[in-house]
Order: sequence, then structure tokens, then C-alpha cells
Amino acid sequence: MDITELVTATRIVALKKEKTKDAALKTLVRCLAKTEFVAKEKELAKAISDRERILSTGIGQGIAIPHAKIPSVSGFVAALGISQDGIPFDSLDGRPAHVIVMIAGPEGQNEEYLRILARFTGTLKPEETRNRIIDAAKKADQVLGILAEVT
Repeated sequence: MDITELVTATRIVALKKEKTKDAALKTLVRCLAKTEFVAKEKELAKAISDRERILSTGIGQGIAIPHAKIPSVSGFVAALGISQDGIPFDSLDGRPAHVIVMIAGPEGQNEEYLRILARFTGTLKPEETRNRIIDAAKKADQVLGILAEVT
């Protein structure tokens, strides 16, 4: 699955007011809850929060990929939050997250789930790609174009 099928321009958010991990997660959950795939916003918020309590999804290099699989999500969907200032995320390398990809999906599709996680991770690992996305944070269509170009 192409990641540009999971993220649309309406699900690319410039995180300007959000200065904490919780605030960023809340904004991205709200964004995903507006899609036809997420039936229960509170259930998604709890699953994301529970996952973060177990182990931070801040993978380092300015990237975080919070994710959850729950019964009330009917298909894979993602939102992309971009913070030019960076948000403390308890990342493995201790650096703040600038690019936060939240992925929600249905239970029982583990192979597809892992492919999506790997695809986002691989796409965002190159520093040049991350920097281009961060620079374009306020222009969702431009961010989408960068994602389409590099995937």
C-alpha cells in the first residue's frame, strides 16, 4: 500500500500550538476520528495513550510513529503532524519529534500493519526528506507531493 493512500492533505497538520506529546497525540487522534474509518474517537485515543505508556513510539531522528490496531477502526488510515519547533516525545535518541505519523488500523491484519510501519519509517529516514517535509509544514499539498515523490 502506498502511504499517499493513507494520508490525505486534510490529514496533514502543522503542529504549532501543540508543545507536548499529549497535545500532539490528541490533535492527531481528532484528525483521524473525522475519517470514515474511525468509529470511536475515545477508543482510539485510549489505545494510542496505552501504547505510549508501554514504550514511546519516538523512534529517533525527529520521527515518531504512534500507532494502534483496534476493533472500531475499519481500515488503515494515517495522519501526519509536523512541528517545526519539535515536541519532546521520549524518543530513543532523546531528540524531539518533528514528524509524527499516527497510524490506526483494524485488528488482525498484522502483515499489512507491519508493511505500513516499515514504509513510513523508510520514507522518513533520509534527513533530506524530513527537512523538506518540516519546511513545507504549513502547505499540506506540498507535503503530500514530497511523500508521493519519495515513495
